Amino acid sequence: YKNSMESAAIRLGYQVVSSLPLQMVLYLNVIYFPFWLAVTMMVTTVKYHLLNYLYKFVLVTVLVAVIIIEVVRLYLSYLGNLTEKVPELAGFWLLTILLQLPLQGFLLLNTDLILVPLERAAGGVMMVMVIAELVTGFMALREITRHQASKFHLQQFIASPTVVGYDNIAYAKDEEGYKV
Repeated sequence: YKNSMESAAIRLGYQVVSSLPLQMVLYLNVIYFPFWLAVTMMVTTVKYHLLNYLYKFVLVTVLVAVIIIEVVRLYLSYLGNLTEKVPELAGFWLLTILLQLPLQGFLLLNTDLILVPLERAAGGVMMVMVIAELVTGFMALREITRHQASKFHLQQFIASPTVVGYDNIAYAKDEEGYKV
C-alpha cells in the first residue's frame, strides 16, 4: 500500500502538464508582435495628423498600454506555462481577457481611428492570436490547476498519520515509545 501510494506520488510529480498548443500560439505571438508593432507604428505616424485631438490622445494612450501589457502578458505566459505555475498563468489569462482583448478590439473595430487595410489585416491576425491564447490558456490553466491539486491531495494523504504502514517523521517514536 505504501509503495503504490509513493509510486503514484512520484509519477504525478514527474508528469509534465505544460500546454504545447498554448506554447505554440505564444511562440507565434512573440514572432508576430514586432511585425504588428512596426505596421501599427508606421500607419499611426501616417494618419496621426488626420485624427482629431481626442483620438490622438486615446490612440497614443491605448498603444502604449497595449505594448506594455503585451510584454508583461507574454512573459507571464511563458513563465506560467513552462514552469507550471498557476498564479503566473492566471495572471496572463486575466490580463488577456480583461485588458488585451478589449484594447485590441478597440484598435481593430473603431472606425474613427481611420483604419487602413494593412492595419486591419495586422490587427485581425493579432486578434485571432489573442483569442487563441484565451482558449488554449484556459485549457492549460485548468489542466495545471487540476494537476497541482492532485499532487497536493496525494501529498496530504501520504503525510497523514492515519495511513497505516507509512513512517511519518512527525509521529516518530524512539525505542521506549516516546515521541522524538
